[in-house]
Amino acid sequence: MDDRLEEILRDVGPESFKCAHMYETMCNDLEKPLYPNCTKFTRLSAILRLFNLKARNGWSDKSFTELLELLKEMLPEGNTLPNRNYEAKKVVSYGFGV
Repeated sequence: MDDRLEEILRDVGPESFKCAHMYETMCNDLEKPLYPNCTKFTRLSAILRLFNLKARNGWSDKSFTELLELLKEMLPEGNTLPNRNYEAKKVVSYGFGV
């Protein structure tokens, strides 16, 4: 999945974002591991997968926040998962006006 995300960000390019720093932030989140030594998920890929589940299952923002809080506690120390729906939305909406 990370390869496709990288390709999408490359195709969209920094000019499609409101500010260049937003593009850089998304690229950093694409490269940042979900937790130290994690090779399967990045911060961005994990958040996108969780949002996909939220949408497919009709979860409320409140239930999604509760899930994020629990996952944040369960993951190893130093994990980069946001613990609030609002914070997760900010990660994926940078520059897209979502």
